[in-house]
This record gives sequence, structure tokens and C-alpha cells, in this order.
Amino acid sequence: MNIEIRYRKRALVLKAFAHPARLMIVERLLQRELCVGEVEEKLDISQANVSQHLLILRQAGIVDYRRDGKKRCYFVVCPKAAQELFKCIKRSVK
Repeated sequence: MNIEIRYRKRALVLKAFAHPARLMIVERLLQRELCVGEVEEKLDISQANVSQHLLILRQAGIVDYRRDGKKRCYFVVCPKAAQELFKCIKRSVK
């Protein structure tokens, strides 16, 4: 893979984390798998907004989902990497 493409993909992942709502969503998903309605309820964000944020996180490869009937239940694809990123963020922002 071209090195420039690799860095563009890495930047896409970092951009996906660069929004407070998406950080909150990922932090909740690290605790357990959640369906869209549960994310909406826990974070008091509209369903349309939650869906937009989850799409961005999914496109970046940070989260994915499984179907549960008509519901989509989301989870973090690589929880250890996300937890390490959160540790770095928390250390740098006190």
C-alpha cells in the first residue's frame, strides 16, 4: 500500500475521533454493545445525529454492528486500541 494512502487512512480514523459526541459514543460502546436507541437515550442525542456519528465511526473502521431483529447493535472493533487512545487523551488533558 502506498505510504500516502496509509497516512490518509490513519488521518480518517483520527478525524472520526475528533468530535465530542463520537468520543462519548465510543466510550459508552467500550463498556458494552449498544443499539442506536440506547445510545440516543444515554447521551440525550437525537436518533438522526447518533446515526450520523455512528456512520462516520463505522466508515473509519472504529465501530461495527450486528443485527438484532430490526435493530443495529454497535460495538468497538478494536477495544484495546480505543482504550489506549482514551488513556493517552486523558493523560494529556487534565
